[in-house]
Amino acid sequence: MADIATPQARKRATTNYLDKALAKISLVISHTEPEVLEALNKIMAHKDCSKAMAIKTALVEYAKGLEQGA
Repeated sequence: MADIATPQARKRATTNYLDKALAKISLVISHTEPEVLEALNKIMAHKDCSKAMAIKTALVEYAKGLEQGA
C-alpha cells in the first residue's frame, strides 16, 4: 500500500527540496561569481535570512521591478 502524503506534507517536502536546490546554487555562485555573492550577503544581512531565501528575495524583487517598468 502506497503512503499518501497530506497536502501540508507535500508542500513542506517541495519547499525543502527547493531550499536545498537554491543552497546548491548559492554554493556555485560563491565560487564563481564574487559580485553576486556580495549582493547575496547584503540581502542576507538586511533580511536576516539564508542564502536560499536571499536568492528567492532577489528574484521576487527583480520580477517586481520588471512589472513596474513594463
